[in-house]
Amino acid sequence: MKNYSVFSIFVLALLVISCGPPPQSGMFPSIAEVPASAEKSKSGTQSMTSQANLPSGGRVDLRKMPYVRNVFKEVGPVRRGAINDLYATTRGKVDNIAIVSNCSLDVLKAFIAHGWAPIVVIQFQGRNLEMLPVVRYNHVSSDIFLQNPNNFAEQRVSDEDFETYWGTGSRNQCALITPQQLTEARVRAVLSKYLPAAAYEGISVRSR
Repeated sequence: MKNYSVFSIFVLALLVISCGPPPQSGMFPSIAEVPASAEKSKSGTQSMTSQANLPSGGRVDLRKMPYVRNVFKEVGPVRRGAINDLYATTRGKVDNIAIVSNCSLDVLKAFIAHGWAPIVVIQFQGRNLEMLPVVRYNHVSSDIFLQNPNNFAEQRVSDEDFETYWGTGSRNQCALITPQQLTEARVRAVLSKYLPAAAYEGISVRSR
């Protein structure tokens, strides 16, 4: 029995010498001790990204927008630069107008989803330049619709063709006429509800 005890003590001594003393408590944090802030931050970012979604379709009703329709009662021949002309010639007639530059088709769709009717200058194939509000879009069919505010006639065009025709007229520029004054900060705040920041970071807004 004594020999067995001496042998056990000898083996234990060898283990201590070769492996060193047992680790002290607290040297390595347990899973529960790892800060959760990083995980919370990650999940928060994902949540914000998931909220920034453009609806599959959107529509505005010009019949409920006399402040938009009234502008088109006096619109004459349209030329390139007509969006900027609209800003200048409606002074004293239109209370709130904003010119948004460097925008994209997705930006126009976000405006529609919010209830605004972006006005663009466009040239359909074989026709003269026209200035029209964009009133609805459909992601399923990849179509966008423009409307004449005077007779409410609609023009349906594919997203791809719209990009081409808009490029001929007033590429990357639109006008917004709204009941309240628009600042660049407010326009960006609206876009942030529907689009990731990268989709509208380059826009600029001139308003009164």
